[in-house]
Amino acid sequence: MIPSKPLLAFSLLLLGASQAFAAPTVKQPNILLVVADDLGFSDLSALGSEIATPHLDKLLADGRLMLDFHASPSCSPTRAMLMSGNDPHLSGVGMMAESRGRLPAGSEVQPGYEGVLGANVATLAELLRDAGYRTYIAGKWHLGMTPAQQPQNRGFDQAYVLLEGGAAHFKQTNMGLLPNYSWSFRHNGEPVELPNDFYSTRWFTDRLIDVIDQGKASQKPFFAFAAYTAPHWPLQAPDAYLAQYRGRYDQGYEQIARERLQRQRKAGLVPADFPMEPQLEGVPSWASLTLEQRQQSARTMEVYAAMVAALDAEVGRLVDHLRETGELDNTLVLFMSDNGPENANRVDPEWIKRNFDNRLDNYGRPDSFLMIGSAWAQVSALPSRRYKMTTYQGGIRVPAFVHYPATIKPGRSEELASVRDIMPTLLQLAGASLPGIKYRDRDIVPPQGTSALAYLEGRDTQIHPRDEAMGWEINGNASLRKGNLKLLFDTTDVAPAWRLFDLSKDPGEHHDLGAQQPQQVAELLRDWKSYAQRNNIVITTEGRPVSPALVSKP
Repeated sequence: MIPSKPLLAFSLLLLGASQAFAAPTVKQPNILLVVADDLGFSDLSALGSEIATPHLDKLLADGRLMLDFHASPSCSPTRAMLMSGNDPHLSGVGMMAESRGRLPAGSEVQPGYEGVLGANVATLAELLRDAGYRTYIAGKWHLGMTPAQQPQNRGFDQAYVLLEGGAAHFKQTNMGLLPNYSWSFRHNGEPVELPNDFYSTRWFTDRLIDVIDQGKASQKPFFAFAAYTAPHWPLQAPDAYLAQYRGRYDQGYEQIARERLQRQRKAGLVPADFPMEPQLEGVPSWASLTLEQRQQSARTMEVYAAMVAALDAEVGRLVDHLRETGELDNTLVLFMSDNGPENANRVDPEWIKRNFDNRLDNYGRPDSFLMIGSAWAQVSALPSRRYKMTTYQGGIRVPAFVHYPATIKPGRSEELASVRDIMPTLLQLAGASLPGIKYRDRDIVPPQGTSALAYLEGRDTQIHPRDEAMGWEINGNASLRKGNLKLLFDTTDVAPAWRLFDLSKDPGEHHDLGAQQPQQVAELLRDWKSYAQRNNIVITTEGRPVSPALVSKP
C-alpha cells in the first residue's frame, strides 16, 4: 500500500534521499531475478564470447543491456546489496564469512564485517511479500547459516538453497569448496537429500519451476530468485556440454582474448581505438607452456565454457516454461553476475590432489576439482582489467540486462548503476514503497539505492546525478566512481597507491593519471572518505581502507 501524503512526507523527511513511488497502473508483474556466480562480462556470446548462449542472447536482444552496471567484488557482499539495497558494510557483510577464519590471533571482527546479513535491514523478499508477492529462491544463499539467518526466515515463502558459498555441482563424496568446508542443501531449513543424478544448475531450475507452478492457484504475482552456483568453481559440467567444447581452446588464452576483443569492437562494446592485443597480467605466454600445461589449461577452459552453456540452457528452460504457462509477458527478467570472474588461487593444491580425481580425461566430471585460473579469468573479464576480489573493473563491472517488453524498450544503457539500485527499482515496479527507519518494530537502515525504473521506461534520462560518487571496498581494496573518473586503491598492485583512471578514454584501466592530476585525486579522495564514513568502512587517518584482518584488539 502506498502511504498517505502526510505519512509520505514524514517518511521522506526521515529518509532524506529515499524515494516515494506512484501506485501501479497495471497488474503487478512477476519478477524473475537470475544471478550467475562468477560470470565474466565477456562470457555471453552477445558480449563477445565464443561460448554459445542463445537463450540469454535472445533475452538481452529484446531487453535493455546495462553496460555500466556494477556489483561488489565478491559473492556474499553482492547478495547483501541485493537483499538490502545498501552498501554491504551497513548490513553486516563488509567481508565474507570465510575471511573470518583467516583473521590472525589478536584481531577482532569489526561491526559491519560479520559476514552475515544483519537484522538491521528489511530484505527485498520481505518487502515484496508485504506487497502481495509469492517469494521463492532456488540456489546459493551465502548470507548466514543459523536458522534466523536463513532465507525462509528472511522473507522467502519457499527456499531451496545451498547455505554456503559453493559446493560441487555433481553429487559426490566430497562436495566441499575448501578444506573443512561444509555443504548444506536445505528446503525451508530442512536438510535435502540430493538425487544421484544431481547437477546444480538443472536441479535449482527444477525446484524453481516446481514452486512457481505450485503457487499459481494463489493468483498472486511471484518474485523468483534463481541464484545459480555456476560457473563458480569447482568447474564441472554434464558430458554433453563438455563434448561441445572439446578442442575449442587449444589455440590458447591470448588468441581467444584477441577474438573476443574483435567481436566486442564489431558489436560496439569497446571504443574503436581500444587495443586489440590483450594485456594479460602476471601469466606466462601460451607459447612458453609445456604441452601438458597447454592441454590442462585448454581443457579447464573447455569445462568453464560447458558450464556457461549449461547455465544458458537452464535459464532458457525456465523462461520457456514461463512462456508456455502464459506468464512470460507479465514477467520482468533481470539477469546479472554477482561479481567478476574468479582468479581462485586460495585453495590448497595438496588438498585437491588428495581428495579429487584430476586426471585429464576426468576434467569437469564428478570428483574433479578445477579452477579457471588467472589467465582465463582475465579473458572472461574483457575488456576490463583484473578479476574478482579486486576493485578494478574486471572485479565489479558485470554483465547485466533487464527484459520486460511490456514497458522497457530494448537497447543499451551507459548509465552508471549498481546492485544497490535493484531493490528500489523492483519495489517501484511492484507499486511498493521503500521502508523507513523501522520495519516490524525493529530499527533498520533505509535502502540507499536509486530506482532505475523511470529511466528504463524512458520517462527519465538518467539514473543517478552526474556528480554522485559511488564507492566499493573489500579486504582493503577500494574504488570510487564519479562520472567517468575512477579512484582506485588495490593491495594486489606491485606498489599500492591511489590511482586515477578516466574510463571514457581508458575502459581497460591501464593508464594511471594520478601523477598528472593530483588535484583531481585529492578531490575524489575527499569523496572516498565521505563514502567510507557514511558506510562504516574502516580506514586510516590518510583515508586508506583497512583490511579487517589488520585491526587488532586494544
